[in-house]
Amino acid sequence: MTAYAIGIDLGGTNLRAALFRDPLELLARPGADSAIEPVRHHRELTGDDRGPEIIADRLARLVFDIASDVDDTVPVGIGFAGMLRGHEGVVAQSPHLHWRDVALGDLMRARLGPRFPVGIYNDVNAITYGEHVVGAGRGARDLLAVFVGTGVGGGIVAGGELITGSDHCAAEIGHMKVVLGDDARLCACGLRGCVEAYAGGSFLERRVRDELAAGASSRAVDLGGGPDHVRLSHVDVAAAGGDAYALALYAEVAPLLGATLANAVTLLNPQRLILGGGVLSRTPVLREQVVAAFEAYCNPPALASVEVTTAALGDDAGIVGSALLAARP
Repeated sequence: MTAYAIGIDLGGTNLRAALFRDPLELLARPGADSAIEPVRHHRELTGDDRGPEIIADRLARLVFDIASDVDDTVPVGIGFAGMLRGHEGVVAQSPHLHWRDVALGDLMRARLGPRFPVGIYNDVNAITYGEHVVGAGRGARDLLAVFVGTGVGGGIVAGGELITGSDHCAAEIGHMKVVLGDDARLCACGLRGCVEAYAGGSFLERRVRDELAAGASSRAVDLGGGPDHVRLSHVDVAAAGGDAYALALYAEVAPLLGATLANAVTLLNPQRLILGGGVLSRTPVLREQVVAAFEAYCNPPALASVEVTTAALGDDAGIVGSALLAARP
């Protein structure tokens, strides 16, 4: 029986890891009103040196350190910001790590050996699974989770099982096309018109700063202390005060994200829609408008059966979900 599991969240900004005890007890009773607390926790900056071999070395040292006093076999789950190819841990693309076609699973297995069996997961799939077992998705066998942060990511649980697709590419909701044509915004995936290119935090914040620096007028400039320092939270405060620029921006962005959510819920008919991520948590006005657009566009029978809620696990969601996925029998 697996007494411990390690969860790692490898992001574009932060690297988090934690050792958890008795993960199988939680997996045996999903939906139970219980929490999961780490035995040991670590966080550091991802840093600028992001070569696959260097990152793999750092991750291996971290695993050995965090499990230094554990003699058992310890499964290790690694969630990362990017797209997988297949089920052996090949990173097809990770814009934030600047990786393409990296066999991360092989790199980690070579370093960790059989005592630390490794699973590689998309970060939002890991987050979704954590929310399903011990977070906002407890008790729901069918759910859709959408996180709007640096990018836009999604995860699906159907019939109590995480859906990853035939080639581990399911639920890439951020790359659903919402604008067509050669003038559509370019996404980090290399294609144009993805909802992430319009509503993802890095794209949206860059657009706002560029437009304000070019002379657009908004109270957000004063709130941020200059165009180059404006954050989306400043734009949201400006929108709450009736700022014309902020409201016009939201009038464009909210329907695109709302329609994306509506299409996904219409297709999947989940019991619960979980919304999270740094952008939506810091922009209550935008979130309200996105939900309103979602409700306006969603198929009425699917809308009637879905509960919209907020993600519950915060920054630890990735490490919790990765550990639970790795510990599954």
